[in-house]
Amino acid sequence: MTQHTFGEISDDIPTKFHLPLGTNIWKMFKETGWEWLKYFFTEFGKSIYDLSTIRLNESIHTAQEVINGNIPEWQANKTLTFAFFPVVLAIRSDLQQGIMKLLFGESADTTFLFIHDFEDSQCLFALNTHLENGIPVDWWVINKEDEFFDRRHMKLGIKLRDIPRKSKNLDQAADRIIATLRDARNERTPQWSNSQYNIVVTWASAGLNMVLESSSYEVLNFMFDGMVSKSTYKLNDYYFNWWPPPPMVGSYKYAPESFRKRFMDMMGGLFTEHRLYIHPIEEEARPKIEELVPECIDFIQSKWEGDGMLMPYQSYERVVPKIKNKKTFKLAVKNPEILETKFPDDPQSRFKLEDLDLTFEEALDGLYLDLTIDSRKSDVSPESIISKKHGRRTVFVMEEYTEESKKKVKERGSFQTTLSEIEKYRSD
Repeated sequence: MTQHTFGEISDDIPTKFHLPLGTNIWKMFKETGWEWLKYFFTEFGKSIYDLSTIRLNESIHTAQEVINGNIPEWQANKTLTFAFFPVVLAIRSDLQQGIMKLLFGESADTTFLFIHDFEDSQCLFALNTHLENGIPVDWWVINKEDEFFDRRHMKLGIKLRDIPRKSKNLDQAADRIIATLRDARNERTPQWSNSQYNIVVTWASAGLNMVLESSSYEVLNFMFDGMVSKSTYKLNDYYFNWWPPPPMVGSYKYAPESFRKRFMDMMGGLFTEHRLYIHPIEEEARPKIEELVPECIDFIQSKWEGDGMLMPYQSYERVVPKIKNKKTFKLAVKNPEILETKFPDDPQSRFKLEDLDLTFEEALDGLYLDLTIDSRKSDVSPESIISKKHGRRTVFVMEEYTEESKKKVKERGSFQTTLSEIEKYRSD
């Protein structure tokens, strides 16, 4: 099989030096090449609208069922959906409302927006929610053909779809996009004119990397790398830009790579109580994905059946390529392996479908596993499964958490301690 290399990627691509951070998109590039990947991004853009709408609707309906008491507590704490924001992270349903309030306050708008890596860096897709008391009360999803992207910034006159390519960096782009979206929101719903606004602006390659990722811990890893890509890895801009970030998250944008573990402890604790969740590809979304980009499902299946799934501790100890040193990219022409992300005990400590006694189709529906950073491959068995599937379709395998399971998550790092250490780092 041909092994494609970094030198094949055009210098015109704004995310050329970011791509090795995305282990999935980088693996796909090596196998298929850049020209095919460009096609893949475009086709993916056509399916992300459907996938995101399905995920948001299920998250909202599940949250409503929890609030109404139709999903009891013993089930809610084993039911996973995707977070209202950021939409690429899975979250336990009993934590959803509280975490959203913690991050965004009583009243806020949140927008998740993709930019095309090529096609002149234009806006590709956007998903918006308005949160009141941590629950969406209004939301919309648009793709690149929507006329709303033709709305102009009131002072600059720039079309919303063109703001990223006409801004000097993603911070400036995010600020201008928020100004445009806020004007539209205030016209449509003036009662929320004083609500705060948060946005994630990310590249299509970054978004696709997260869609292709099954492990909740690996999604957190990628988020961290994307947020520190400018300040820590010294790339030209962010790969994943949260603007303005909540204080507890924003501190990490300026953190050294050594703070990765603290970020994963904090976010993993908040969203899945430190346990591993295997993200689903929703059954309703699969026909569209199979029609447009069947390689997406094939890629995920090949990871399960070929490479296997990383244990949380392997994600915790990952080592990214030394992209801060620009000589690395020159050396990669003859030694492409130096652009690989490294994991401890790899590949022998990964687990596979047979360890859980599951088929690929069952794993693709989603799995909540009693595996934490303290777990090892010897701990993986069918008894590790807490629940299968996601949202209102969740099938509960474990009725109550064992005392050992409760102890494992309780002993993970202190949230308050992590925050104080971050603030101390910034003040120093």
